[in-house]
Amino acid sequence: MKKTIFLTLILVMINMSVFVFSQANDSLNIPVYVSIPSYAVIESVDTNRLDYQLDLSTPENASQEVKVKIAANTPYELNLEFVADEDLNQTLANLLNSSYNYSVDSNESQTGVVEKTANIGFDFQKILNENPEIQESLLAYGTFNDKVGDFVFTVSAVL
Repeated sequence: MKKTIFLTLILVMINMSVFVFSQANDSLNIPVYVSIPSYAVIESVDTNRLDYQLDLSTPENASQEVKVKIAANTPYELNLEFVADEDLNQTLANLLNSSYNYSVDSNESQTGVVEKTANIGFDFQKILNENPEIQESLLAYGTFNDKVGDFVFTVSAVL
């Protein structure tokens, strides 16, 4: 009888150990993370060329409206910069760099696809009235009708 009980106990223990290690299903959770970096890009600009006229006899300010389409998932800043061509007459380059100005319709930074309106121009009248020697130098330069530089639009995420 002792032998039978002992044998039964051993068989029960073997049986239990087999059931414990022979599970048909098991699950494990692995966490998944997604990172979406900040994104701000200029999708389009409604013009590819801006033409201005400077009449030295009666200088007037010149300004044009440009619509810029921006796609962003984060707050951003829109900046503009005028870059004069390197081979441009120095007096004309100085006039353009000192008189260049712009304004954007809203400083509010919205996410999604947003169209901003920028007024871009030159304050010729003020600069030429303050510095008549620039006007004299440009009169001596003669007529001119060519590319003078580029407006560089930059959109950047505000962190």
